[in-house]
Amino acid sequence: MVMDFLNNNPAPLSVPASPGLITLANVKDDECFNYSLVLVKGNVPWRSEKTEDNKIYATVLYNSETTSSTWDVINGEFKCIFDLKRGKNHITLQYETDSRDLVFEYTPRRTNLRVTPVYIVCQGHDGRFQSPRDVDSSVESACSRIATGAKLIQCVMAEKLYELGMGRKTFQLEHEINPKKPECIVFRSNLNVNKARKMKESELWCHFGRELMLSDLGSNERKFMAFISCTRFKGMDNIDKVLTHEEIVSMTEGHAALGGGGLAVFGSACLYTWPTTFEQIIPKFLDTTIIDAKRFMDDSCYRGTIGGCFATTLGSVCHELGHTFDLGHTKDGIMGRGFDHFDRVFTAGDRRGLVYKDANLNFSGKPTQHTTVSLTRSINVTMNVGEPIRTLGPRSKTTLGNFISLNNDILRRGPNVTPINRLPFNATLSNKHDPKRNSIIRMSNDYTYWTKSCGVFLSYHRWFNNEYGREREAITRYLKFDKNKMMILSTAGIRVVEVREESTGMVIDSYEFTEPNPEKRFLIPFTSAAKNKILVIVVEDDLGNVLKQLFSY
Repeated sequence: MVMDFLNNNPAPLSVPASPGLITLANVKDDECFNYSLVLVKGNVPWRSEKTEDNKIYATVLYNSETTSSTWDVINGEFKCIFDLKRGKNHITLQYETDSRDLVFEYTPRRTNLRVTPVYIVCQGHDGRFQSPRDVDSSVESACSRIATGAKLIQCVMAEKLYELGMGRKTFQLEHEINPKKPECIVFRSNLNVNKARKMKESELWCHFGRELMLSDLGSNERKFMAFISCTRFKGMDNIDKVLTHEEIVSMTEGHAALGGGGLAVFGSACLYTWPTTFEQIIPKFLDTTIIDAKRFMDDSCYRGTIGGCFATTLGSVCHELGHTFDLGHTKDGIMGRGFDHFDRVFTAGDRRGLVYKDANLNFSGKPTQHTTVSLTRSINVTMNVGEPIRTLGPRSKTTLGNFISLNNDILRRGPNVTPINRLPFNATLSNKHDPKRNSIIRMSNDYTYWTKSCGVFLSYHRWFNNEYGREREAITRYLKFDKNKMMILSTAGIRVVEVREESTGMVIDSYEFTEPNPEKRFLIPFTSAAKNKILVIVVEDDLGNVLKQLFSY
């Protein structure tokens, strides 16, 4: 086990320090975080794999209470995670004769905008998610797993923005805004379990979106990260082959992985691979237990292990939650298929978590399935051609963001769903013709990253910044796209412009403006957008207002 929490076994007796052994890569002393789960990365001199004491010993002192843990050092690299308490947390890292003292302060931002984790229990269902017999599948266990996953996603979003030089910005969770609320809210739906299991994912998204917004939880200051308790993989006792992802999904009832507007909704068939506590996070990522794929859903990007399934499904939740923050699809990175590598963000060294490590074998030594995996595009629920700027004034509780724009025609035919192919297993992860992408990959060796436009989008997003004092100013600002002149006009200043394909949500052109005084006007130079296609112009201004508008040329 990488991490051992030592309630009865304290760190080794302190010895005279030999400074300089521990080098921190991503944090410094006296940092303030607005989220609780913090990743610390660093390096130490590498002795030998045979050295038994290749460990980082960590202690956390908070209000006279001390907790201890140990973390593996792999080829001189270490990664620790800490679940901070509100206020100042005093941390000591020790390696051999060297020690480092750090003080981290955890203080949530002042905002009413939050992400609310929700566990949806359908009518007629007991709330227990599908799992092996030795796994606790209770409602309480589900909520613990979802709450832990939400903190991990919060941390990754912040860390990946930090790597782009944009600061550790991320969203706030419901319980951080209102400590009286649980970390995951149980929502009792009026939808019957049998009906839910027959519905398509777009239908589930629409139904639960309306139901949540009409409930006491309904608010345009919330984005919901919801899991459906009654998801059920039907099994395949009579099938003796490796299934493609599409085949697995077709055999799963009540499943969804869809995000847009104010709701990201997911099935619960893989929750059995998620940890229930902070202490279980790293062991779960490193769990090479083979999944019984005939009885339980395996969404592991063909790795076939508990750890692989946890990594891919957690990354998928981050991807779909990204759509609720107005992000489109990208060719790579988290909003592409880069979310499969979530385990590598938190594990040190090469832990065999790289999805495309071997072209012919998966990590259990079995042949891989050389097929594609489809990924559902986001729903453009914030599309308002007639009223392009998203204002901050009060709206009906039935809108789920701008849910009112999802008209009857869209509800009848469902949202546009376009498969995005997973890279083949023999594909390379680098592209010598894309220096900007390669520099991001080199900057973080975990292959998990935001593209530049996604990073800028999140950095200025209302959900990622202090809200108080900005509402009135944001409402009075002007943001418009003049499609006759192909010009964007903004009184607050333009931060990012994306041109997306309407049919796939794929970003095909992007322009970022990160200087202190951004441009107020921008003439779009169409260099790569194909003619005679319906495109979407997406713009975010300095105050986080977002414009989305259809056009063609």
